[in-house]
Amino acid sequence: MDDPQALTAHPRYGIGVTYTHAGLLARNDTEFAALLGLIDGLSADQLAAEFAGPARDRNVRDVAAHLHAWHILLERWYSDGSTGGSPVIPAEGYTWRELAELNEDLRRQWQETSLAELMPLLRASHESLQAMVALHDDEQLDDPQAFAWTGGTALGEFALECGGAHYAWARDAIAHGLGLGARS
Repeated sequence: MDDPQALTAHPRYGIGVTYTHAGLLARNDTEFAALLGLIDGLSADQLAAEFAGPARDRNVRDVAAHLHAWHILLERWYSDGSTGGSPVIPAEGYTWRELAELNEDLRRQWQETSLAELMPLLRASHESLQAMVALHDDEQLDDPQAFAWTGGTALGEFALECGGAHYAWARDAIAHGLGLGARS
């Protein structure tokens, strides 16, 4: 793409957002590092603690599992779509209106996996997400019509929602669940 200013500013949370190769890689890595910094700074008691309140995710493990599960979903959509398929988004048997049910089912799927087992999986699935982003130029990431399987959503939006934006949410969920106050 010759003119980076030609990227479309997509309205998101009331502001225009462009999805660029460098921007997505940096945002995802920055937010992921901040999340890992938060988790690494928690005591063993905090890592094992049940969250206060009625949130779906009940502990740090649940939050890490949630992120990893959504990375897996995106990998499936991307793989299926890249080979000419029509991936079921968000997942087989669910619509976006049933997101709460899907997220609860994803939480239950990972209950037998420890946080120690999940963290390497989460790191690997983050790297897979970044590898997917790295395969595409700004235009491919920003154009909602670049890939038929995305249904009119920019691939960059999927990458941000399953990456940097999700990591920021995770930090908030952990901080709130453990009564740590606002994330840094």
